[in-house]
Amino acid sequence: MKLESRKNIYKKAAVIFVCLYILVSVRSLYAVTAIDQVKSDVDQIIAVLDDKSYRESHSREELKEKIKEIAYEGFDWEKIARRSLGLYWKERSEEERKEFTSLLIKILENAYVNKLIDSYSGEKVFYDKEIIDGDRALVETRIIDKAEREVSVRYRLYKKGDRWVAYDVIIEGVSLVKNYRVQFYDIIRQSSYEELIKKLNEKQKDYVVKN
Repeated sequence: MKLESRKNIYKKAAVIFVCLYILVSVRSLYAVTAIDQVKSDVDQIIAVLDDKSYRESHSREELKEKIKEIAYEGFDWEKIARRSLGLYWKERSEEERKEFTSLLIKILENAYVNKLIDSYSGEKVFYDKEIIDGDRALVETRIIDKAEREVSVRYRLYKKGDRWVAYDVIIEGVSLVKNYRVQFYDIIRQSSYEELIKKLNEKQKDYVVKN
């Protein structure tokens, strides 16, 4: 089962900084605006990755857990799961929804944590602007690698209590959530929802074995 973008949009720089935000915890109570929130969050992960002494004194597994520890609150995972499953979400029981959300979290975390650790090499992110519409926001950023290659990454967020949380990432115009939804729809329509869960479980087990 291939859960990555069929259009191969995950260029190295984009992968790295989408990882940073998908894996980041929105813990700062002082980040007033959405763009400040995104910058604050990304800086937390960069600090860990740039800490040479920490990386040298801890195992890969410990580094992965440290990043995951920082990560959980940065996204509204249920909203991502609901949007990814689309019209099939309504057909699922509460227990099925929890199972699907849990699997999706694990797959995204495992995929992006490993890519982040393996690929990060000092790429830069520029925070261009935010567009606020009530309790929703769009933050536009650019990632530039050492070869001066530029990738556009935008974050869709909404205000949840005293923090901004993300529910989608758009890389070079392609939505992460929509991309997954297309793949999930294909599996369900060609087979069944049960087959989708089976494939997600297999994907998760494959990550565990390889890493």
